[in-house]
Parts: sequence; C-alpha cells; structure tokens
Amino acid sequence: MPSPTLVLADYPIGFSSGFGETLYNLFSGFQPATLWSAHPVHNTPSKPLGKTVELPSPSRPKWLPSQLSLAFYPALKTRQLMASKRTAEQLSIFIRANSIKNLLVIPVSPWILSAALRIHRQQRDLNLILFVMDDWQGHHESYGLPYSNRRRRLLAEAISRANKRFAVSREMAAHYQDSFGGTWQIAHNGIDYEAVSTNGKIVSQPGKILLAGDINVFRFDAVFAFAQALQRCSRRTNAKPELTILGDVADEYAKPLSRLDVVRMLGRRSHSECLEAMKNTDLLYLPLAFSPKATRISLYSLPTKLPEYLASGKTMLVHAPRESAVFRIAERYDLNPRLATIDDSKLDEFVTQWAEGKFNDSHNDEDVKRALLSEFDLKTLAANFQSAFV
Repeated sequence: MPSPTLVLADYPIGFSSGFGETLYNLFSGFQPATLWSAHPVHNTPSKPLGKTVELPSPSRPKWLPSQLSLAFYPALKTRQLMASKRTAEQLSIFIRANSIKNLLVIPVSPWILSAALRIHRQQRDLNLILFVMDDWQGHHESYGLPYSNRRRRLLAEAISRANKRFAVSREMAAHYQDSFGGTWQIAHNGIDYEAVSTNGKIVSQPGKILLAGDINVFRFDAVFAFAQALQRCSRRTNAKPELTILGDVADEYAKPLSRLDVVRMLGRRSHSECLEAMKNTDLLYLPLAFSPKATRISLYSLPTKLPEYLASGKTMLVHAPRESAVFRIAERYDLNPRLATIDDSKLDEFVTQWAEGKFNDSHNDEDVKRALLSEFDLKTLAANFQSAFV
C-alpha cells in the first residue's frame, strides 16, 4: 500500500476539466484510503478519488463587475496572502495528524504554490513531487499576469526542492531541465490500450466536427479561423459543416463565435458524454493557439483529449503551430490530417477537400496504435507516475 499522499492544487482529482481528468487517470489503481486532495472549496470533483481537504477560496466577488477587477486587485492580493498562510498552517497540522509522506504540487495559482513551499520549509522530510501541467511562464503571459521576480523564484525553489519532477510533454521536460536543472520525467493523460477502436464511421460527405474542450486564450485564434473557413465553405458550396463545442467558452470569445451559423456551443459536458459524442462525429478537432501571447502554452502543452481522440477510431485534425508538442507527435507517427496555419486560403482549401470526403482514408489504424502504445498507454504512464510516491 502506498504511503499517505496529499495533492495540493487549484483543482481536485477528478475535476471536470483536463486537469482533473489527467490526475484521475494517473492515480488509477492508487489506494483511495491513502489519498487526499486539497483544493479551494469552490472547486468540486465530478469523479471524486480519495478524500477532500477544503481550502480557502480567495477571489474577486461574483457581484463585483469585471470592469472593476483592477481596482479590486490590491484587496485580492491581500486575501491571497492570508489564504496562503492559513493554508500552510492548516495543512501542516493535517500532514502531521495523518502521517502524510508524499506532497504532490501542481503550480497554477502562486498563492497555492507559496503555501506548498511554506509547508516544505518546515517539513523537509516530506517527499515533494512537482507536476507542471501548463508552462508557468506561459500561463502568466497568456492571461496578462505579472511574471514577477518573486514568482520566478517561487517556481525555481519548488523545482530545486522537489524529489521528483514531471512535465506534460517531451518539449516541456527538455525546456525545464535546461532552464532549471534536475531530472524531469513525463506525465500526461493516457488511455487503456485495449479500448482502442477501429470502427470509425467513414461517410462520403462528412459534416459533423467535434471539439471537446474549453475555449480560452490557449485555443481561440485557431478555432475562430477554422470556424470562419467552415462558414465560408457553407456559403459557397452545398456542404453543411457544423462545429460543435463541448466545453466552457470564455465570455470574450463566445460573442464572435456565436455570430457564425456553423458553430454550436453546448457548454461543458461530463466525460462520458464527451466520449459518446466522439462516436457520432465525422471529424475530431484538436486546436492550439497561434497568437504570440499563447506561444509557450502551445509549444509545451499536450491536450488531455489527444489520446481519447486517437482511441476513438475517428479521423482527427491536429491544428497547431508546427513547433508545438502536439504537432510533433502528429509528425512523429504520421497522424493525418494536420494543419500548422491559420491562413485563410489554406484553411479554405483544407475544409473544401474535407467536405468532399478526401480525407476519409487519412486515419491509419496502425500509426494510431503505434502512437497510443508508445506515448499514451495508461498502465505505463500511471505506473511511472506513481513510482514517485514512496
């Protein structure tokens, strides 16, 4: 039986997002009786695993208009500082009371990472494991957050203190090893290899496209450019393409997308609903942003849905910068179709050819199986990840 383990993060294991789904899968087979998930109280898991430790939830009040966010910022920072101190005190007591041996930290919010470091400075015998799911600098740049010297030092200290370090892609692991030193391993979402389907339905005139994921700065420019190409195709041909989005769409992006007749935004759905929707589509769409401010996220991240898309047996379109980790996987295993542009003419060319059924034979089961077995076998990924816990 593994030693008692505490996960400290913004979201719990099993939260209805790529973050929660990845952790849920990587902890597959882990003894729930020895696993706790500490996270802000307002985030609740859709698929609980282990036990919950509720933390403070410092944030801008919902009744306060977003236009006043900057005015509220000093108060928010005070709240976060207090929350970090209270969290460190609360969890230090909890760790001793429950004989916790392992502390897994996923850096997103600086106040949570700061709390983790406060704890480890006092309890150096804790086995600290660090898992970087989103590039921390890239996360700050994408959302226009201050990537201050203090925040850089927080990350550097967490990396130096960690006994085990995980990054979500080969590219991220290489970058962090070059930048911060230490040995880095890879951990990301996986799938049961035996669940691979070879029964993807091929149709002569495909029309249904599915994006199972949230729309934010990490994806928007790619999605919008692609959706506009679909709209142009529907107006100049008899094709009736339809892009369905199963995920939360940030307010600033919902309005431009809603103007396009070809787009349906159905909101976030459960994992099982997403898997069912994959069975009834003609093309699975996997985009990452091309915009300069999202460059680092696109370069290093690996979308959670990638292995599930591959295992569905359906044709998948990778639409991402050529240098990105996801595009390099597509190149490594010759996964087609793939696009590394948001140029209108090239998108129009692709959409027209796809609507005419010219990519029906692009899904090669052998290449897909090779990718899944080499990169996304859940048993291998989970075993490697869990070996970090003493």
